[in-house]
Amino acid sequence: MDKLFGTCGFDFLDIDELIAELPTEHELWDAPGFDRVIFYADPSGMAVTGMEYEGEWAAVPSYRGGEETPGTIYRATPYIGIVETGDLRFAALTDAPFALPAGNPVGGEKLEGTLRPTVAALNYEVGEPEEFSFTSPATERFYRNLKPSMLNPQVEVAGTIGGVAKHSNELGMGEFWVCDLDGLPLIVNEKLEVGQGIRAHGIALCATEFWD
Repeated sequence: MDKLFGTCGFDFLDIDELIAELPTEHELWDAPGFDRVIFYADPSGMAVTGMEYEGEWAAVPSYRGGEETPGTIYRATPYIGIVETGDLRFAALTDAPFALPAGNPVGGEKLEGTLRPTVAALNYEVGEPEEFSFTSPATERFYRNLKPSMLNPQVEVAGTIGGVAKHSNELGMGEFWVCDLDGLPLIVNEKLEVGQGIRAHGIALCATEFWD
């Protein structure tokens, strides 16, 4: 299974198996930019948005248990949006489907409202307490060259763990842990200790009001 989804507690062989298991209570056949969209919110707080275009499926995870914050998302690619909230601006996988305006690399269409940003850690190391920091190198490059093909949702985050909570997905029965970093949820695949410092490389996710 894709490492991102494995970190988020979805224990499946591949994306196709995950899509096949998604309940269809929240299904759209006329979503902007896509032929079909299926949304599933797990009681654990994790969610999956499956999006089909011309017979090909993609899946985007999101975490709906984090703190709500006002913000804006500009569509940059079919699955990646530029999130602006507080002092942060970063590319993230977003759970709201909407079309990219033709010829506009920055994404003229936008969503404004309540967002729940999260980072799913792919690699990390723990140590002494750290000051909070958050950087999105790909976003910084994007605003220099405006090439959407080079944009990705990878971020670097550091901080001191203020809380840890274990969760179990009902879909797939996988487990994950959510660490609080100064209000930002950081998803990891093992239990860590409160008070430890952590430096992580991960994928930025953003849940939106679209499915509320």
